Amino acid sequence: MVPLQKRFLIAAALAMAANPVAAAPWVRGFVVDNYEPAFHYGGRSGTEEPGSDCPKGTIPILDYKTVLKTSWRTDAEIAKITLPVSAGGAGERVISPAMQHRGFRRVIDTYVNPFRARDAGMQQVTGKIAEGFNLDGNAHTGGFTSPTGERGIDNAFYRAWGCIMSYRGTPWHAYLSQRANDKMLDGLYTMVIRLSGNADPMNDDNVTFEVAYSPDHVVKDPMGNVVRDVSFRIVKTEQYTKLRARIHNGVLETEQADVRLPEFSWGETRRGEALFRKGRIRLALNKNGLSGLVGGYRDWREVYGRDTFNVPSGGATRETYYHENQISMYYALKRNADGIPDPRTGRNTAISSAYRFTARPAFVVDPPVALAVDEPPYPGGERSVIERQRFLHAITTRAIAPEYRSPKRGAAQQTVASDDASGETPPQTN
Repeated sequence: MVPLQKRFLIAAALAMAANPVAAAPWVRGFVVDNYEPAFHYGGRSGTEEPGSDCPKGTIPILDYKTVLKTSWRTDAEIAKITLPVSAGGAGERVISPAMQHRGFRRVIDTYVNPFRARDAGMQQVTGKIAEGFNLDGNAHTGGFTSPTGERGIDNAFYRAWGCIMSYRGTPWHAYLSQRANDKMLDGLYTMVIRLSGNADPMNDDNVTFEVAYSPDHVVKDPMGNVVRDVSFRIVKTEQYTKLRARIHNGVLETEQADVRLPEFSWGETRRGEALFRKGRIRLALNKNGLSGLVGGYRDWREVYGRDTFNVPSGGATRETYYHENQISMYYALKRNADGIPDPRTGRNTAISSAYRFTARPAFVVDPPVALAVDEPPYPGGERSVIERQRFLHAITTRAIAPEYRSPKRGAAQQTVASDDASGETPPQTN
């Protein structure tokens, strides 16, 4: 006969098995330590080597004599502008202003009015593999297959800019990625993630996902690595998104909705909010934290503006030091835009994009009093804002926007009222 005490233990165990105790609520926090555009590098090493993504390698260094050729600039002028410093030339001091003026008329600021310069063409990605999401639910669009075999991946931003030297390289090693991540970890901005649920943290069908800006800086060890389990306050006013999600075997998938988070930035005047329309996030939990992917449709005009108008590193700096061609990049974005059509014109206003990130475990907490994003103004940074506004106004109205003049120079701003005031025929922009 089974002893009475043992029978009670068996009965209790059977009761617990039949009526398991509800899982306790759980919360996990993370701080992002790597963040970059999800561009699939098809080479074996380096950034310039040809690969499956870009068979010709990176786009070539600009030939200034070709780029500066216009209907109104003479060969003698170009020769003087491009004269090497070793031969008595003035270098970037004259090249940068010249690069800013490549339109059909001498006085046009080409960066603010890129549609008034001709498209020189862009070497685009021709590979078929890309990271990202099937944002429109159609496996026959997008033109890419994911590394895991999913068809219909939408990442037209990668197709447009993936062969540019500063964006090309193995994960976290492209030039701009290294620069931006160094700046992020040095305090330019902080991005945090918080997950919460009520079941197993590795398998939960009702998860709350949050991604946000934090005013607190990361802590690094003597080797420059992000220290885990540090506390960060969360800001919920902007650069913040809260979504429903589910986790299966440690992989989280969010619902599809607009996603707002900090912009991928390497300078003060590039900071701000990145909006991914119809966005999605996928991440995989691991012992060191997580690795993830965010995708959605970004306003391609905003992408161009963020890259081109910065202080002190503007469009001319991008072209002379980064081997970019801002005008070709503008047309590449416009040409590859594949989402959010304008209800009036039917033209797509957004381009499908994907960014990847990794994050380390941290404590993400709600502050006693709601906080705001803290991004102190950069000296002279208002120029970036003004130029972006002028670009957006110009592209909307098709009227040539005036060139920015520093208030210190006291030059009055005169809007060019007519595109054909010079008597020349502007380039076609359709």
